[in-house]
Amino acid sequence: MKKKTLLIKAAGAALAIMASGAMAQQSWPAKPVTLVVPYTAGGSADAIGRRLGDALRKEANVTVIVENKPGAGASVGTDFVARAQPDGTTLLLASTSPLTIFPHLAKTNYDPMKDLTPVASVAVAPVAIVATKSLPVKDFAGLVEYAKSHPEGVRYGTPGQGTVAHIGMAAVTTQTGTKMLHVPYRGNSQALTDGLGGVIELLVVNSDVVLPHVANGALKPLAVMAPQRLAAWPDVPTMAELKLPQAQYYSNFGVFAPAKLPPAVSQPLQAALAKAVASAEFQDLLAKSYLQPGTASGDAFAKQVQAEFTNNARIIKEGNIKAE
Repeated sequence: MKKKTLLIKAAGAALAIMASGAMAQQSWPAKPVTLVVPYTAGGSADAIGRRLGDALRKEANVTVIVENKPGAGASVGTDFVARAQPDGTTLLLASTSPLTIFPHLAKTNYDPMKDLTPVASVAVAPVAIVATKSLPVKDFAGLVEYAKSHPEGVRYGTPGQGTVAHIGMAAVTTQTGTKMLHVPYRGNSQALTDGLGGVIELLVVNSDVVLPHVANGALKPLAVMAPQRLAAWPDVPTMAELKLPQAQYYSNFGVFAPAKLPPAVSQPLQAALAKAVASAEFQDLLAKSYLQPGTASGDAFAKQVQAEFTNNARIIKEGNIKAE
């Protein structure tokens, strides 16, 4: 009888543990979720964050408040999330740049590899290497050949110092043994204006910025820094296809949480994000904005971020890249 009582108690304890685990998973989110976008309203990240919030509300029955917290190269919003409780109700929607580039250029209040948990990549904004009318080349091989015979004779415009486009081209010049002159602008549109005007020879900007000008023949794409070729340019190779995998740079937009996120929170959160990203609503945004699907989630995404952080440190040091 005593043995039977012990077995009943043990079984009850096991069921209690299982039930508490199930309740922990079901309890996410315990309150409305704040999705912090560390940029001003109106940009790519803001559009992705708001559409993702809409999809989460619909697909996962989650209350989501999207809040813009711009400033200091996205570090203001990033630091806010890094200091939040790891309960999955305060999240960051940002490109990987505030974690893998900015900390190498300026001091931050957060440790990007210790204070945040990469949850999932949700969208990729490809960066394109595009020749202007001032550059007499037909393809990427022609660019390398021309640059080698004209040291610093190729000026490439990017959206700014220390951006993904700048770091990516620094990797290109290092790996190809070329010297090109960086011309930083304050945003894609200013670089585009000078590119179309023939002031610079090369543009390294988000692909959606130049798509219409490539279509009308004003610009010629030479390569894309993206995980896969663009549907709009099926004949334009990726950097990996050009045997330059370490120059495969793009704006990888992901969701990040504070450090020490427990599995009882991270697992249902990842599942909810997967449903939201797969929704027709979010896929419509990807198609209309010329974005590509996210690259990974969970541990795989965390490894990507760590590798990007390490590679950027090397490129920034080798290129002697400084903040503006």
